[in-house]
Amino acid sequence: MKRTLIALLALAASAAALTVQAQAIYPPKPTPALVGPYAGGLFGRSEAKSGCIGVISGGGRQCDPIDLAFGAFAGYQLHRYYGAEVGYTYLGRVWANSTGPGSATSQNVQASAWDLVALGILPFDENLSAFARVGGYRATLSTSERGEPDHTNFGFTYGGGLQFDFNRRYAVRALWQRYKKVGDDVRYGVNYYDVLGLSALYRFQ
Repeated sequence: MKRTLIALLALAASAAALTVQAQAIYPPKPTPALVGPYAGGLFGRSEAKSGCIGVISGGGRQCDPIDLAFGAFAGYQLHRYYGAEVGYTYLGRVWANSTGPGSATSQNVQASAWDLVALGILPFDENLSAFARVGGYRATLSTSERGEPDHTNFGFTYGGGLQFDFNRRYAVRALWQRYKKVGDDVRYGVNYYDVLGLSALYRFQ
């Protein structure tokens, strides 16, 4: 009985040793990097930092510079640490007289932007990472004031946030993005738009 038990223990020890040796020779493959194309949507809030300027300023008007923001984006992660994105963001309206009696009418300026950015990624672990978005935008402004044409300009945008990957296909982001110098010095004034929001994305793998 003792000999049988000793033989079984020796056999188990040999099998364990062979397993360890095999793992050393053939280590498990590392988790593949999350690379490839993806797309997603954004929902949050925007704020025009200068508030009531340009065509809707004056006359004792007061302005509400905060509105809903939403958009969509598509990107390609080229490497574990970087990628590129293109996106559209509706930056909302700045409402004049939404809270004040300065005029009998309420006017607004509406803004939206297309952006093309480089994406830098700093992974903390397999699921959580920080990211930065830096690039350029093309913004369009329009107003409810009669006789005022739309305005388009190009500028610089930057931001960042945190991303959590549920798996290789689905992820969510919390982000902040700034669009600098949206507008002009003639009719619309120059504003800085900040977007704070949440995004969900899907990878095509």
